Amino acid sequence: MTAQPPNFFSSLADGLELDLDFERFAAECLKIRTKTGSIESFLLNQAQRHIHEKCEQQLRETGMVRALVVKGRQQGVSTYVQGRFFHRVTRRRGFKAFVLANSDDTTAAIFGIAKRFYDSCPETERPVRTASNAKEIVFAQLDAGYRVATAGSEAVGRGDTLQGFHGSEVAYWKAAHAQDHLSGALQAVPALPGTEVILESTAAAPKGMFYDMCQKALAGQGDFILIFVPWFWQTEYRRAVPDGFELTDEEHDYAERYGLDLEQMAWRRAKIEELFGVHRFRREYPATIEEAFTADIRGALWQRSLIDRARAAVLPPLKRIVVAVDPSGGAGERNDEVGIVAAGLGHDGTGYVLEDGSGRMGPNAWGERAVALYQRWNADRIVAEGNFGGAMVESTIRAVSQNVPVKIVTASRGKAVRAEPISALYERGKVLHVGRFVALEDELCTWKPGDKRSPNRLDALVWALTELMLDTQADGAGWLQFAAEHLAAEGFSDAVTALNKGS
Repeated sequence: MTAQPPNFFSSLADGLELDLDFERFAAECLKIRTKTGSIESFLLNQAQRHIHEKCEQQLRETGMVRALVVKGRQQGVSTYVQGRFFHRVTRRRGFKAFVLANSDDTTAAIFGIAKRFYDSCPETERPVRTASNAKEIVFAQLDAGYRVATAGSEAVGRGDTLQGFHGSEVAYWKAAHAQDHLSGALQAVPALPGTEVILESTAAAPKGMFYDMCQKALAGQGDFILIFVPWFWQTEYRRAVPDGFELTDEEHDYAERYGLDLEQMAWRRAKIEELFGVHRFRREYPATIEEAFTADIRGALWQRSLIDRARAAVLPPLKRIVVAVDPSGGAGERNDEVGIVAAGLGHDGTGYVLEDGSGRMGPNAWGERAVALYQRWNADRIVAEGNFGGAMVESTIRAVSQNVPVKIVTASRGKAVRAEPISALYERGKVLHVGRFVALEDELCTWKPGDKRSPNRLDALVWALTELMLDTQADGAGWLQFAAEHLAAEGFSDAVTALNKGS
């Protein structure tokens, strides 16, 4: 037997371990470009490690990987998949990987990741490259290769036999061709041990091919598993807390729910402003899979685009201001939220939403909050729903201040019927928001008629604007007057006549 160098067996063992252990291979052999521009060893972050564990678990259980990944921006998901496939392509015979991205820029960026992996990989650990261009790397000795393309107008990948397919930003593939792209790719990857299909994307609207696939995976249907990555796993998603920084009630609940600190919440608030609204933040940086796909709810009386158009650049002098309260019907701190909204009426007849003071609180706390808003805005009165006991509601407010004018209103019509004319005022540009009210706007756009949830913020908004803009004595005459005006503006003269007779 020919004598071998003393380190031969240890080198052989190391090589076998690198074949089997992607995480070690990445740390020892691959380099990435960080967000600061430096080149560093590829050490998996929390999000990447979570995806890796889920894929490896599925591989052990089924012999294959079929995964959908929903994530936020710049969490390293594409980098992870490229590293995983580079490991397969360079350390296995006959593994051919194909990447399909949503745009030419993304395609070029992903190929740049793979090229950096090859260039940074030690010569002892990488195969000889027999061909390379802007979209392909070939390792002929291994009968392996790596190719990228853009999801354009023609299906790609047909006719190939692939062992790995990576779909990048699948939710943003052109809808007209998305199914052709995916069906072609899936046909190219046989359902055999060792094959892998990983489709990843930030969320878009709750519709389309990627959304439907995620819903099926959530229901346990088909071969794909769903992997979700929340934004707050990224250690860099935080910023210094500015002086005077205080959490709103909505932010406090959010931080408590996900265990976030003030630096993370300061980053979130700044990013919401940068993205012009919480709905865009949720799409780009979701905290839950449900949140990722709730940009709008079909059938909701308000839409995000409608509210985004209803922003007041300046607040003009107001002729009336009210604070509306919609009690939860319970005394405990963890009951449904108490809706408390301040709104005003301009001299031109435009309504202005001024502040959302809603939250989960007992009677003493919500009474103090309502009176505080009344005093801060120098309001005319507090309007409070009294369906759970008008005397109790009024006494709660009086316990804080005896001098506050209080009007108790009782709902004789359903929430949807009361909310629809207010929604119509938004459509006509007659209501503007003075600032951004994250939780309130979220409730407006995710509650639809028939929903069993109690939309207390929405109710308080409706009561405030109804008081200011629709004279609702007898809980109906004002609505009829508004409906007649609205129908007249739309040209329905016969309906106006009928309504006037009814009033």
